[in-house]
Amino acid sequence: MPSKRKYNVKGTNDLLVLAAIFFFLGIWAIKDAWFPSDKVLKKHPSEIVASFSTAGSVEKVFVRAGDSIGEKQVLAKLRTDKVNLDYEAAKAAYTESKKQFAILNQDFKKAAENGISSEGIATFEEQLKVAKAAQEESLAKVTELRAVIDASELLAESKGAIKEIKIETHSMVKADEAVMIIDPKDHFYLFNKSLAIFSFFAFWVFLAIHILAR
Repeated sequence: MPSKRKYNVKGTNDLLVLAAIFFFLGIWAIKDAWFPSDKVLKKHPSEIVASFSTAGSVEKVFVRAGDSIGEKQVLAKLRTDKVNLDYEAAKAAYTESKKQFAILNQDFKKAAENGISSEGIATFEEQLKVAKAAQEESLAKVTELRAVIDASELLAESKGAIKEIKIETHSMVKADEAVMIIDPKDHFYLFNKSLAIFSFFAFWVFLAIHILAR
């Protein structure tokens, strides 16, 4: 009776290595897809809480729950009537302070050319110092009010969909108060779930071929 023949296909150990690689790849994908670390959640949040950086009254909400949104899209806006008036006044004050500093500086140069005394120079320098400080203060006020106006618009951080809206027109909101919940358009978790399924399928396929081919 002929002895039982045993087949040994060359390279089956490579299939075993591939099976091991896909097994560990699947474990890694499961961890990131279903049990993400704080670092992963920070980079790929499952939802985004949108808020204004300043307090105020809501002038208009531009989106509704379920709407798809794009990056930097304006979602809502606070009233800025008084701030706009203050901003225009601040710009006018800054323009005037620049003008006064320029005039004073020009007068100083002319006086210096005409041989002004050391006492006169000291007086001009003090006046220029005060005028310069007033100009810088006016510019700081303009910058501050411009920042408030910019902060009155709630912009989307990224693409996604509106999951929940917690405000409406004329609502009063506080700074950093949650006003909208956004479902970000991030395929990170879907990709890892698909990768986990594919990896374990490949693991069993390569392992089965390795066993059958021995």
